[in-house]
Amino acid sequence: MVGTHPVDLAAFVESTSLGRRLWLRGAGRSLYPLLRSGDSIQVLRCGPEELSRGDVALVRVGRRLIAHVVVSTGPLVTASLLGHGDPEGVPLGRVTALRRGWWILPLPRVTRPSLFLGQRLASALWARPVARGAARRLRDFTFSGWSRPVRARWLGRLEVRLLRAEDLDALLVFAGERLLVSSVFLRRQLLGRWAREGGAVGASAGAFDSAGRLCGFAYLDSYREEGLALDGLWVRSLVVAPRARRMGVAHQLLTCLVEAARKQGEECIFADVDEDNAASLRTFRRVGFRFSPPELIRRVNAEWDASGGSKPLVVLERALD
Repeated sequence: MVGTHPVDLAAFVESTSLGRRLWLRGAGRSLYPLLRSGDSIQVLRCGPEELSRGDVALVRVGRRLIAHVVVSTGPLVTASLLGHGDPEGVPLGRVTALRRGWWILPLPRVTRPSLFLGQRLASALWARPVARGAARRLRDFTFSGWSRPVRARWLGRLEVRLLRAEDLDALLVFAGERLLVSSVFLRRQLLGRWAREGGAVGASAGAFDSAGRLCGFAYLDSYREEGLALDGLWVRSLVVAPRARRMGVAHQLLTCLVEAARKQGEECIFADVDEDNAASLRTFRRVGFRFSPPELIRRVNAEWDASGGSKPLVVLERALD
């Protein structure tokens, strides 16, 4: 998936003529490992008749730009490397190169057969629960405690702090990789609420490695922003990338948000955690969170059930005296 600001989308669609090339920055994991979040793609503006199976096409679906592999041309169907066909969209062009830092990988049309066959094989394999389970176990082993010294040297000194408006690009890249929160929501909150000098409502915290990449994130905001009848500020989207786990990042993120809430004059903040997420529960308890009264737990679960939630939640709170 390729994430752009609305002005970038409008500029590409309206002012980029056929035959012209343009670089766009990506966000998401739909073409991973070929395309990682934060990489850029070069797009040749062309019509659907110039696309063939195995091309990487840029397609507009609503307000999103998606770069996926063409798996059929009659009608045009595209798919991620590990997924099935996408919803119908408007084809805008063909991806001709990928850029990661200073490294540029051309995608000449001679690569079409290999990309098409690779997508077919990878998606068929990934559809098997056994393959997905094996991938999860391998990931958990790779990022377990034994690898922590190696990962610490790789990441360098970690900096945990409140996010500022200039951190937006890093946040959107991280969101494309790790978060279910929409980029539109994060952009609006960071630029309009969290980073407002002297009058912030809520806050967001991030952990940055020595290269300036975001590897952990959490934010503090009101659920009423999303239409839930719950008062107070709540810790949301506490996520640490696998490469930075078991390094105390989650603890530091929560501590940072607690201090931000205290400075804003809050008397108490809240958090809701999946009942079966023992690791998150332990992390919150270590930062001083305690279980909320049963009545609040029932009310929170009722609100989430009404909005389509499925898992039972545990509610915790932290007094800020």
